[in-house]
Amino acid sequence: MGQEYLKSKNAWRLWIFIGVNFAVFLSVSVSKQLTSSSIEHFWQRVSAKDGLATICMPLAAVVLNGFLGDLAKARLVFWRWQNPLPGCRAFSKLMGTDPRIAVKVLKTKCGRFPEDPKEQNALWYQLYKKHTESVTVIEAHRAYLLTRDMTALSAVFAVLFSIGIFVALASLKIVALYGATLIAQYLILSTSARNYGTRFVLNVLTEESHAK
Repeated sequence: MGQEYLKSKNAWRLWIFIGVNFAVFLSVSVSKQLTSSSIEHFWQRVSAKDGLATICMPLAAVVLNGFLGDLAKARLVFWRWQNPLPGCRAFSKLMGTDPRIAVKVLKTKCGRFPEDPKEQNALWYQLYKKHTESVTVIEAHRAYLLTRDMTALSAVFAVLFSIGIFVALASLKIVALYGATLIAQYLILSTSARNYGTRFVLNVLTEESHAK
């Protein structure tokens, strides 16, 4: 299954993620509070059926998610500037961490494993194209794309919302607490996306090493 199809399956999850973040931002900037009751109040307004915010949410998801390209998103997930994609380390670092992979079989099929990161990613991608219909590969790919996009959005929110709260002149205590929450959200999501990205790469290698 293609990346665009999997992204479309993730769309409603991103809408919820964006809506919750906007509800929290409105709670802090308008009511100057970071309480569950205040957040719930603004969430009801943001998610109101047939409300303007709900109608605009799909458009906001498309615009915000397209703010950063795939390479920039990978950098935010893996904290690498050069060759951030997980496939760039498929054979040199990741392959040996998964006991499911029959390394000898894989070497017989692929020959000498490349050492250059770009060549590793290219070979891995060739293998991926052979197993796009595998359930384990599809699910890992979908989860990686979702958490990767959420990571990118959380990074954008951490910058834009922090500036917005500062301009809104909320108390320094609330500004600090909210800023720490945004940073924590980014760190949690980037860790999750990193794990899913690694699993995606390893699932492809596992499928290839056991394919007849």
